[in-house]
Amino acid sequence: MNTIAETTAGLFLVIGPQSSGPLEAERICSALIQKLSEGSILNLDPSTWQNAMQMVPNQVEAATASKTLNRTMAVADLPSTLASICADAADGDKAGVDLAKPISVYLSRYGEPTAFNCLILDQSDSAKIHLSLTCLAAFDGGSPESCAVGREAAREASFAVTSTLLKACLNLSNKDTQSTIAQVFGRFGPPSDSPYYLRVLP
Repeated sequence: MNTIAETTAGLFLVIGPQSSGPLEAERICSALIQKLSEGSILNLDPSTWQNAMQMVPNQVEAATASKTLNRTMAVADLPSTLASICADAADGDKAGVDLAKPISVYLSRYGEPTAFNCLILDQSDSAKIHLSLTCLAAFDGGSPESCAVGREAAREASFAVTSTLLKACLNLSNKDTQSTIAQVFGRFGPPSDSPYYLRVLP
């Protein structure tokens, strides 16, 4: 059995320009953090995150996709692999942002996490908010192997990584959408400087 750490992590990430007031994406993110903090026992359960997404009104182009990826890698590379999956799902390149690096740095604090939920709200386009929720779980897919590299040994293992992706887009140019966001999320400010929240400039 693989001896990777049995840890679970969650991360909220907002992409958007500097502004004099909170971005709509920041307000929505703050509200979702508060919602998920209400139940401390299940606040890292993937279904809890997916249900919390239903708070966001007038979702258009909503889509859910699930798949399983089989990867063989050094155990230490698991955080960067999970980060890359989340970054690819959120299309960070379109916003001119390398999302994989900050997500990987965050995940590396947890050793080799076996489960990870990542919610990204991208408001780099002032007319839209793209939401991307990726729920990942890594399972041992085989016996670890050791390969000598100089004097060091790098443990390699086979992983089955299940990925569930929920995507949606809010059209901020729609007056009804803007009004609903103001009514539902207007009292929220930017998320506090928490270890599970990242703010990225496009």
